[in-house]
Amino acid sequence: MRKKVLLLHCPGDKIYLHDYYTSYSSKANYYWPPSDLIILSGVLREFELSVIDAIAEKLRPSECMKKIIDLKPDAIIFTTGSATWDNDIRFINEVRQRHSCLILGSSSMFLFEARYFLEKAPSVDALILDLISSEIVEFIQGEKKVYQTIAYRNKEIFIPTPDLKRGQNFSIPVPHHELFNFHLNKSPLAKRKPFSLVITSLGCPYTCSFCVAGSIPYRYRNVDNVIEELKYLKSLGIREIMFNDPTFTVSKKRVLELCQKMKENGLDFTWVCNAHAATVSEDLVKTMRLAGCHTMMIGVESSQEEILKKYSKGATKDQIKRAFQICQKYKIRTLAYFIIGLPGETKQSVLETIKLAKELDCDYASFTVPTPDIGSRMRQEAIEKGWLDEKIKIFDSTCFPVFCSAELTKEEIWKLRQRAFREFYLRPAYLLKKINSIRSLKEFFFFLDQALAMFLR
Repeated sequence: MRKKVLLLHCPGDKIYLHDYYTSYSSKANYYWPPSDLIILSGVLREFELSVIDAIAEKLRPSECMKKIIDLKPDAIIFTTGSATWDNDIRFINEVRQRHSCLILGSSSMFLFEARYFLEKAPSVDALILDLISSEIVEFIQGEKKVYQTIAYRNKEIFIPTPDLKRGQNFSIPVPHHELFNFHLNKSPLAKRKPFSLVITSLGCPYTCSFCVAGSIPYRYRNVDNVIEELKYLKSLGIREIMFNDPTFTVSKKRVLELCQKMKENGLDFTWVCNAHAATVSEDLVKTMRLAGCHTMMIGVESSQEEILKKYSKGATKDQIKRAFQICQKYKIRTLAYFIIGLPGETKQSVLETIKLAKELDCDYASFTVPTPDIGSRMRQEAIEKGWLDEKIKIFDSTCFPVFCSAELTKEEIWKLRQRAFREFYLRPAYLLKKINSIRSLKEFFFFLDQALAMFLR
């Protein structure tokens, strides 16, 4: 008899998102399933799989617990992160009291502080250090061996150092997308419904010190393996894709190949992706547009060249401006990411960043505060310089900051972040542009819902 494995997104008091590298609460009412659970649904295909997404289904803890008890899984894998760890582990502790089974956790932060989290969570048997490792199957099957990609308890806590090979080409079994209620996914960026996530790589070759993804060796999926997944999604009736890689455009050659094969196979999805400004070129963007790309999300972070250089952004202000101009030329919408109050920023430099956000004429802008992600170089800098107590491991990039440098207080950073939202989104020219882009009553109410959630949050 096949073992029953449950993939679990624990209940919470907010709309929480987990993108493997980060966790945060939704600034509006958008939601999509955890990236790591989607990948694991492919890796663990040989088991009898179930998914409980308590956030998507808006389950109360008692309702979620009842579902778990009724399923009687042999193993549970829960996703977690810096924004939800305390909440998640309270729920997992209760699960352990009510049901006896193997419990594993999934999060990128375990790659860097596995011992700390295992010691803090005696209810958890193991932590996954490599999402695509075949050892996950072996561990759940109960094979007795020394594991290299799983931190676990065996009388004592065993913490391996996984040999994650940078630049490795890999394939995974097609994820069980049908187990996730993709009809509950919501995004202001999506042009069609239903939509789902596809992950074509792990880690990132760029080493931005404020981001943990660059601390994880970059590995990428075989293009034919991605096409196989896209064909499956089409058979499920999916019409829109969010390519949820930290940087989808790392390799121009690979993206061009993927776009060509999507067209050859009649995969007429509309889609969104993350891009690095330094990788954006005319021929690439033109090809992506013809293959269905309608929105690119690009990290800008700051208007200050010295800040971009200090945090190893790998792009200049001119490259950033050029990237947005190219997207606009080919009618691809843009979302710009900004970090308000990075160490070294002043009030004046932040105001210049807000000015740049408006000058770029992007369709959407995301303003977050600096977060000391576990595994990032910025976290280490903050601890070494006394800005952050190393015991602080729980934080949310969409909420009040947990640290600051000498230039700005936490209160000043938060006020500037709120100001950035107001100045960008409440401009008459921007509001008129958004109103003119609405094509249906249904679309109008969706944007109204998102706007109300954002400004009344």
